[in-house]
Amino acid sequence: MTPEYFKMLVGVFAPEFRSVKNMHLRNFYMIVPPLTVNFVEHSISCKEKLNKKNKVGAAFTDDGFAMGVAYILKLLDQYQEFDSLHWFQAVREKYMKEMNAVVKEQNVQSTSQDEKLMQTMNLTQKRLDIYLQEFELLYFSLSSARIFFRADKTAAEETQEKKDRDEVARTDVGSSTIEGSPGETSTK
Repeated sequence: MTPEYFKMLVGVFAPEFRSVKNMHLRNFYMIVPPLTVNFVEHSISCKEKLNKKNKVGAAFTDDGFAMGVAYILKLLDQYQEFDSLHWFQAVREKYMKEMNAVVKEQNVQSTSQDEKLMQTMNLTQKRLDIYLQEFELLYFSLSSARIFFRADKTAAEETQEKKDRDEVARTDVGSSTIEGSPGETSTK
């Protein structure tokens, strides 16, 4: 059996994060959306620097943010609360709505032959597409990172699962002791 390092990390730090002295973190999930906006803007900025001559501060990918958010949400047992915000769904709907509005406006303006306006709309559509793509990449990274921390289970479910395993282990040990005692006959 291989050690479950991520589970160990959660097990060690979760009690401290959930303690009374860290009650200020009870609404941490609420600051994740603005953090994701900031991360996406930073990520786009870094990727744009790749196309420039001076590549200082350029970055291709960074999943450390997603891993960190997944870890902290798990430590605080706030996945359900964060999921209840439907953040990534709302972001997707927002960008799709804006992109559809731009396409509709392009169709209306295509008859006016205003070259600058059409270029502006094309750039706007491209920018919206880049933001949507970056948010979706972050969503996929966060979803993948949650797997490491067994985010499908709440702290209560994990505690119950551990109790069930311990109960089965005690039952198995107890029954093998009774059956294996020398000089005793077992009745089944």
